[in-house]
Amino acid sequence: MPDEEQRCEDLYDDPETEERAQEVAIRRKQDLPPSMHKYWHARHDLFSRFSEGILLDEESWFSVTPEAVAYRLATQCACEVILDAFYGAGGNAIQFAMTCGHVVAIDIDPLKIALARNNAAIYGVEDRITFLCGDFCDFARARAGDTEDTDRWQSWHRRKIDVVFLSPPWGGVDYLNPALSSEQKDQEYTDIYPLSLLRPVGGRELFRLARTICDKIVFYLPRNVDLHEVDQLTSMFPNAHFGVQVEELWLGYKLKALAVYWSEAQGPCNA
Repeated sequence: MPDEEQRCEDLYDDPETEERAQEVAIRRKQDLPPSMHKYWHARHDLFSRFSEGILLDEESWFSVTPEAVAYRLATQCACEVILDAFYGAGGNAIQFAMTCGHVVAIDIDPLKIALARNNAAIYGVEDRITFLCGDFCDFARARAGDTEDTDRWQSWHRRKIDVVFLSPPWGGVDYLNPALSSEQKDQEYTDIYPLSLLRPVGGRELFRLARTICDKIVFYLPRNVDLHEVDQLTSMFPNAHFGVQVEELWLGYKLKALAVYWSEAQGPCNA
């Protein structure tokens, strides 16, 4: 059985992976659980070109960033090279490819490569994205020289990256009810989302790892996130002078999420 690095490298030309992506893609409302039918009704908010062959597995239906929101983030993060640390089905990576010179997209799920590459091709930006299969935490450690496991990163762990974009898993559709988490059951203010619930290692560690890569970091976070915790992240780097900007991201009349921009320069990423 090939090791993980070889398996990830072979995914780009692996018919079985592409076939599997077609199998798991949900193309009809009735194939979604009833509790997720609202996402079907918003499918063209997720991808305006959905009807042209966009592929989403069940997880991607509730985790992908709506296109208008992704576009806003992309305009704020315009740069030469951006790292999308949790690209999923490619919603953010596609928009970044339209405003940045190149996108380095990382995801630990091999199937997401096939989904995201398909979706990027529909938007005509596949050639501006390098899809890497692996764990963002491992990428950051490889960049810091803490591991010899570097082959999978195609030398990107040694190249200049201008912005790190973090949109880690929030823990599923129940993120607005963090009291359902065992970590929160004994806490008083259970409607506030703590950074510790972010996958895979919590928001504090994700921020620390991102800071080892570059000094411009963007966090895409639940709208009910604990902003006091967010404010405390820079305390890990007492000698750095960060400018911080928090932006509410709306879709129509609904607040979808928050974006937090950190930079040792003033203003958003592209200032």
